[in-house]
Amino acid sequence: MAQRKILIVDIGASFGGVQVYLENLACLLQGKCELLVFCGNPKLQKSLRNSGVRVFRINSLWGKFIQLLVVTAALSYLRLQGRVDTVWINSGPDIVLLRCARMLGCTAIATRHGTGDIEADEEGHYALKHFVTRVLYKHFACAADKIICVSAAVAGDLSRIVSADNLIVIPNWVPGLPEVLKCYHDKSESLRLLFVGRLEEYKGAALILDAMRLTGGRQVSLTIVGDGEFRRELERKAEGLNVKFVGFQRDTSDFYRGSDVFINPTRGPEGLPLVSLEAMSYGLPCVLSDLPVHKEITENGKSALLFRCGDAEDLCSKIKGFLSSPELLRMYGELGRNAVESRYSAEVARALYVEALAL
Repeated sequence: MAQRKILIVDIGASFGGVQVYLENLACLLQGKCELLVFCGNPKLQKSLRNSGVRVFRINSLWGKFIQLLVVTAALSYLRLQGRVDTVWINSGPDIVLLRCARMLGCTAIATRHGTGDIEADEEGHYALKHFVTRVLYKHFACAADKIICVSAAVAGDLSRIVSADNLIVIPNWVPGLPEVLKCYHDKSESLRLLFVGRLEEYKGAALILDAMRLTGGRQVSLTIVGDGEFRRELERKAEGLNVKFVGFQRDTSDFYRGSDVFINPTRGPEGLPLVSLEAMSYGLPCVLSDLPVHKEITENGKSALLFRCGDAEDLCSKIKGFLSSPELLRMYGELGRNAVESRYSAEVARALYVEALAL
């Protein structure tokens, strides 16, 4: 049987979790299919080429309309040449290409990464982007043969406008399982907290600072890995606390290994934060906001501590619980690692994709 010939489209200019997913997906499907990618981000283009993927560069300065016209023409040519039988959309606005793919006789697939685009965001962040994506999904998602959702929370959100029969849940995964942490916090030392993520207000890093002040600030330290438009405000808010800003880091492994507790205080919307899975994979005890997706990946708090979203006092109480009990740290570290091994490893994800795509 001939290998499936898949064209993935991700012509956005930014680089974030959606693009990391595509990097991981290319590695996951290596040898299982022939893979071509239309890509707008230079960093992603380089990464995919280094992985042996055939990449067609889309100029990020052309504007979305011209980009879509170029991809449509190229897709038609590739289909006539017999080089493509499946079109896979990886970013929200590009879903308009699914109808073209169906008209050309291709299997049409999309990956849905986030929640919150279906209903208006209460706080209005990314309001225009969410509005456009919401409108496009309502009109074009019906053209997909399958929409792969990165969590059950995403599928539940999307099922309000798309038939559940077309939705498949394949959770995000960690591409490799690292060596498990062997040492946990000693009560005589400061508890080393870690935040990894974009420094934007809704990601909630400021909440960790509020919780640190409630502890008195002397028993805890915090490393913030990431960058963004909210960094200056966070630096101002962190004055007087033991906080270190290290900026964006491509390789975050040393930060996971050198911490006692990982905190993801995001207020959402979130599809499935890869940083939460990464931290759990190291056996690093985690404190996560109680968003539906965090309840999902921790089985309602069995493998990580959950705190009430946006509640600094509740977050503080969870931090104090870890301060007073090294055994609690060890227990949640082991439970988190076990959860990733059993449900969010590359081997589990590969089997699910092979089945879904009939590879």
